[in-house]
Amino acid sequence: MSHYKIIYLLTIIMALSLSNCEDSPDNEPFKINLDSLTMDNYPKVDGSTSTHPLQVLIACKLLGVEYSWSPFWFDETFRIWPSFDDHPDIAQFIVDSIVHNGTHSSFVNLIDRKTDIIIVARSASDDEIDFADSVGVELITMPVALDGFVFIVNINNPVNSLTVKEIQDIYTGNIINWNEVGGTNAEINPYQRNPNSGSQELMLSLVMKDLTMMDLPEMILMGMMGPIYRITDDRNGLGYTVYFFEQFMAPNDSLKLLAVNGVVPGYNTLQKEEYIYTTEVYAVIRADLDKSSNAYHLYQWLTTDEGQSAIEESGYIPYY
Repeated sequence: MSHYKIIYLLTIIMALSLSNCEDSPDNEPFKINLDSLTMDNYPKVDGSTSTHPLQVLIACKLLGVEYSWSPFWFDETFRIWPSFDDHPDIAQFIVDSIVHNGTHSSFVNLIDRKTDIIIVARSASDDEIDFADSVGVELITMPVALDGFVFIVNINNPVNSLTVKEIQDIYTGNIINWNEVGGTNAEINPYQRNPNSGSQELMLSLVMKDLTMMDLPEMILMGMMGPIYRITDDRNGLGYTVYFFEQFMAPNDSLKLLAVNGVVPGYNTLQKEEYIYTTEVYAVIRADLDKSSNAYHLYQWLTTDEGQSAIEESGYIPYY
């Protein structure tokens, strides 16, 4: 268990202890109650593209609607969808209440009070924190699942592993040929994501840190399918995404995950946090959210046994 997780759990325990003493005159602890949840009073949920299947699964479970994985015609990803035949009215509900505007836009929507809760693949960026501060909004962030920040190459690329230093050197321009890292004599195409996207912020905060990435506008790919599409056709490409998206939403036999420092990202190495870029998935709310609201109860439900079971069923690794 990471030091972060230990500290977080201790913080929760202390907070619950205090709340148990102060919640009400008769010392009643906070009780989660979602029994009266309907499509009409379901909280507005936004989030990362990669967390959309989880958002839909949670809604279906809480509303008693059947669901299954199936292709999404718009971008060729696989998603979890409710049974539209059995519940014809749920299509509009999904459009209105379970959206995925992307990580950055979902933070902006939460701060602008256009959504109640977001489920995202990273914590708030400096830009998003500054925006929240500028309008007097405080955000509360809670980890609910584990994921991984992963690097992908074409299946025909002979390279299977890179070190952290090699990745940093590639993206700063110090390594430009695959033969410098055990591959063929070919120039590396180091693809990037667009600024403020979830993947790009993870790349900067986890991998590059205080290093400056090369300024290569022609290598910037838009959308989470950008690296998937491009590297499928580019034997010399290198890109990055999150584990859940690559494994469950965009599985592709033309791609492979690279080991980093000799550790391949997978369920076990992420669960044990052996993979260096194990990441958290977060639920985020505004600090002034009404504690009696369905949104706040849903936020708390995500850490319960039932909530963590739903997270595991989606393919994510439970946090608790």
